[in-house]
Amino acid sequence: MLPLLWLAFSVPAPVVDLAPVPAMDAVVVQRLADPPRCLAARCASGEWQVGAMPAIPAGQLRIDGDDLPGAGGRLRVAAQPRKDWVKAQGSNARVGMQYGMQALKSEYASLAWAIDTGYRLQGYAEDGIAGTGPVLRGNLEWRQALGERTRLSQTTRIETGQHGTYLRNSLQLKFQLQPALTLDTGVELRRDSEVTGRNQTDAKLNLRYVF
Repeated sequence: MLPLLWLAFSVPAPVVDLAPVPAMDAVVVQRLADPPRCLAARCASGEWQVGAMPAIPAGQLRIDGDDLPGAGGRLRVAAQPRKDWVKAQGSNARVGMQYGMQALKSEYASLAWAIDTGYRLQGYAEDGIAGTGPVLRGNLEWRQALGERTRLSQTTRIETGQHGTYLRNSLQLKFQLQPALTLDTGVELRRDSEVTGRNQTDAKLNLRYVF
């Protein structure tokens, strides 16, 4: 052990070959000490400024900043309420889902329709068929003004399933005779394809006075 240590310390300096350390480039040192900053892009000669643009011949359209590349064009959609809906339906008679739409709505007329898919738990109830099971329902409501004092309305409901089809259609006419006096008349039709005893047609004529 001692002879090896003596040999290591007795080796002359020129024998040990040390790799030279390269000097760092001055440009690299300068960038490390003071790194460059990112600058925002800008037009050197005001190419995209309207005031710096040359005059154009009459009749041609000048392009403004919103029409230039990178102007961030957006699709503008007017905020309007939805005309359709989807909601769950549930009662002791039936459960299901409904999709409907308000097709027309104005001061003088309105039209709305809806389609239901579900399961009938109890027969005959809520304008339904005689038995239980999966059903498909439709509903249509129409309102129309016939002048300033007359209103016409129609409501149609239909349901079909394993136990036939049931239809209920109501047509009603209201006429305002005086501010407190109204004449209400209408016809209602009910039809069942399986139970003929439910087939019925009713007419009504009411005179209402508001005290």
